Amino acid sequence: MNEIRYNFLKDTWVIISADRAIRPHEYNISIYEESTDLSKCPFEYGNEDKTPPEIFAIRPDGSPPNTPGWKVRVFPNKYPALKIENPPIREGEFIFEKIGGFGAHEVIVETPDHFKHIQDFEDEDFINMFIAFKQRISALYKDLRIKYVHVFKNHGKEAGKSIVHSHSQLIALPIIPKLQKTMILQSKKYFYEKERCYLCDEIKTEKNLKIRTIYENDNFIAYCPYASLFPFEIKIAPKFHSHDFTNISDSQLKDLADVLKFSVRKLNKTLINPSFNLILYTSPPIRNSITDEEIYKGLDLYFHWHIEILPRITTLAGFELGTDYYINPTPPEDAAKYLIEVI
Repeated sequence: MNEIRYNFLKDTWVIISADRAIRPHEYNISIYEESTDLSKCPFEYGNEDKTPPEIFAIRPDGSPPNTPGWKVRVFPNKYPALKIENPPIREGEFIFEKIGGFGAHEVIVETPDHFKHIQDFEDEDFINMFIAFKQRISALYKDLRIKYVHVFKNHGKEAGKSIVHSHSQLIALPIIPKLQKTMILQSKKYFYEKERCYLCDEIKTEKNLKIRTIYENDNFIAYCPYASLFPFEIKIAPKFHSHDFTNISDSQLKDLADVLKFSVRKLNKTLINPSFNLILYTSPPIRNSITDEEIYKGLDLYFHWHIEILPRITTLAGFELGTDYYINPTPPEDAAKYLIEVI
């Protein structure tokens, strides 16, 4: 039976189309060919001069910047969407509004191994990736002009990946994006009605129902959300309340690495290396701002950071683009069952 489910955090609706349910092997997933000419890859050892100078790296051997020896390397995007040098000046031209192209656009290369992708990562690789995320978010938020840092990973061609070598990106913005603002305000609305965090309640519900949870450990849980926008969507969240990813401890990093490793490996086996977007939703820094005062007051109480893995195995078409609603042909209850059962 089909259902129209409400995604509370994103304030949108999803049609769960059980009548046209699609099993994992029925999705048409394209496999792109791996390039073997490492001399052309700018993310390889020895090719550090092909990228802008690094701004952060994990170098266990103490090697100098912009040389081999790193495990994770971060540098500005060579073709940035935004630049820190641009002025964040807001202007109006009749009815049109614009802001100068201020911000930052950085690349996080999580491994020097060209052929090692996220489904091959071990705990140490994930921990190093998270350390880089944490360090760069914290550093960028020292600039009071930056209102939000969006961290994401595109895996596969359909997810927007243009360079095969594994990497993530971040874009720092002078405004809080609409989706993030919606999620924050929805969380605030729930908190002031219930005096509880929405995501804390969602996690408690999923733990009790046990029909969409795929994995959990002491600190984190992974589940297919009730109103998943995408088939086989996975949400990973801390089981303890925390609004800010950068507050994560070393022991919690290990548990986060464990649950993310389990999730991406299950997804890889179930759908045979699907493209997906991995997105970190964390709190913006709490600023003394009149324009965003409704966002910041009590933010630490009602917002709950989390990670979403969004497989790109269906195409957004006229319905989705024209309504901002979604059609999901695999109920999340079925998706969770497939993910759990795959060996």
